[in-house]
Amino acid sequence: MRQLLYICLIGLLALSCDDGDVFEVNLEFDQTLELCLDANVGDYLLYDTKVDPNESLSLLFPIAGNDDIFNPPSNNYEKTIPINGTSTMFNYRTYSGDPNDLICQIIPNPGTTITNDYAAGSGAEAKFVTSFDDDDEDGILSEFEGRGAQAADGTYPDAIDTDGDGIPDYIDQDDDNDNILTINENADPDGDGDPSDAVNTDLNFTNGDTKPNYLDNDDDGDGVPTINEDENSNSSLTDDFDETGTDPNTARYLNPNAAESFTAGEMSENEYTRTIVVTVDIMNANISIASIDDQTLGTYTFTITLPEDN
Repeated sequence: MRQLLYICLIGLLALSCDDGDVFEVNLEFDQTLELCLDANVGDYLLYDTKVDPNESLSLLFPIAGNDDIFNPPSNNYEKTIPINGTSTMFNYRTYSGDPNDLICQIIPNPGTTITNDYAAGSGAEAKFVTSFDDDDEDGILSEFEGRGAQAADGTYPDAIDTDGDGIPDYIDQDDDNDNILTINENADPDGDGDPSDAVNTDLNFTNGDTKPNYLDNDDDGDGVPTINEDENSNSSLTDDFDETGTDPNTARYLNPNAAESFTAGEMSENEYTRTIVVTVDIMNANISIASIDDQTLGTYTFTITLPEDN
């Protein structure tokens, strides 16, 4: 990897090495990439900029055939595409002002221009490695939800699925399938992500158990599943009370003396977030003023919600 190069630009910038003039090229950027997507043109543009001096590194490549880079079929997905100088381009550029006034702008701010543009020719390659991390954002860290060790293919084959609904706990917003989201079952009272202090309502009840509420489909131990204590079937269990019973101020699903069973309301749809990290390396790139054997261009990080069309 060659990050800091001092190049004598005879003929390029009309400077003379004999006079001691040296053009400094610093390819060490912060490596936090931004993405432009122009569906009309049909290209992705990943880029990194800096000021003082005003410079950018950018990689342009077609959208068609490359959506798997940002929507990988598996974790730790790798793909390499050739840089040909036409449809796929890697450029180092200098500017007369802030590059962000020009790059990726539909209507560029006036006053900033490209002063030098050096493009890699054929033979260079861009290597992408895409990884992702899923989380249900229920307040419990995935490591405490039985996710287990990651296999070589990036999956978690031993992940625990408490309620057997086909969704592992670490991406299941309702771990016990009782129609109360885990985040609403006091699974982490102290907010440290560790559920060791999770609330267990029926621990000391006659027919109670040792399961915390967020993993217990019968939170009050009365023999009626929590999901069937939804008296008005509106999918909310916090507004159902046994007004004529001994404890009219406690919701039915937490009241062992309210043991009537009702038709369950509509189940909540499950969503979870996926944080995707795309790492880009540029290899064998010759931009006339610098030769790059292997350099990390940077990483692009973004988050989506799955399923995407919920």
